Amino acid sequence: MAVIPIEQVYDQIREFARARNVRRVVLFGSRARGANLPKSDIDLAFSGGDAEGFEEDIQERLWSLLKVDIINLDEPISSELQHEIDRDGRVLYEAL
Repeated sequence: MAVIPIEQVYDQIREFARARNVRRVVLFGSRARGANLPKSDIDLAFSGGDAEGFEEDIQERLWSLLKVDIINLDEPISSELQHEIDRDGRVLYEAL
């Protein structure tokens, strides 16, 4: 099986976000900081849209064998996690 470049994976995440009317998707964690290893997981935070559908798309349809952790910012999260997202986050998608 060929390895899919991570930018193609990010493009697919953007497509899912558009299709599910998600307002914003933020990459955080080691991949956002540039401290990741090749098999590091993908940490995503998002807000708005069809949350259940977006999460299902990511878990079931994404062209990647990497583990993906998804945080819905429309639900309560810890202040520590919010601080990490604010500090390290890189916007992957934002609705116009």
